[in-house]
Amino acid sequence: MKGQIKTTTAEALLGMLAMGPMSGYDLKQRIAFSIGNFWTESYGQIYPALRKMENDGLVRSEEVGKAGRKVYRLTGAGRDRLEQWLEITPKPRVPRHETLLKLFLGSDVPVATSLAHVADLRGRFAADLLRYEGMEAHLVRSYPGHVGLPYWLMTLHYGRDEARMIVNWCDETMVVLRKLEVGKTGTGNKRREKTTDGSVAHAT
Repeated sequence: MKGQIKTTTAEALLGMLAMGPMSGYDLKQRIAFSIGNFWTESYGQIYPALRKMENDGLVRSEEVGKAGRKVYRLTGAGRDRLEQWLEITPKPRVPRHETLLKLFLGSDVPVATSLAHVADLRGRFAADLLRYEGMEAHLVRSYPGHVGLPYWLMTLHYGRDEARMIVNWCDETMVVLRKLEVGKTGTGNKRREKTTDGSVAHAT
């Protein structure tokens, strides 16, 4: 069985349900707060996955309260599936980073355009740093002694340290871009000309 389980929405939901019974709405909120920095699931993914998981015997549901809210909990088979999946070595994935792609091709636009992209990236990750600090304070205050707390903080610190690194990278990159911008002052703008084969050439 090991090595045959593909990571899907189901595995994320099984992991969340291992913390306790939840409705589809509860799962969406828990995911957004706990693992939303590195894993997201939409309602359009959650509810079909829950139905399939129930058909496969991985979870069971019950209606709770007067409104008949459907709450899901793990079955023994679901816990076994989760434990088997956790044992599998994660596969590396190549990230898709639009800002880096545009920066790599930045010689085709004014330097100010690249500066704006990097400044926007810095702003988003600087805000993330503040958010991570608040989340850590909340977790430490709300779950002292919880068996999962050290693991939650490990993943939180990954995001915090990545955000800190990206903010520093943005600062360094903007210094370089500003130097490039100053260097181009007075040299004239480059114009783009098409060659006979249709490729683009630059001329001053």
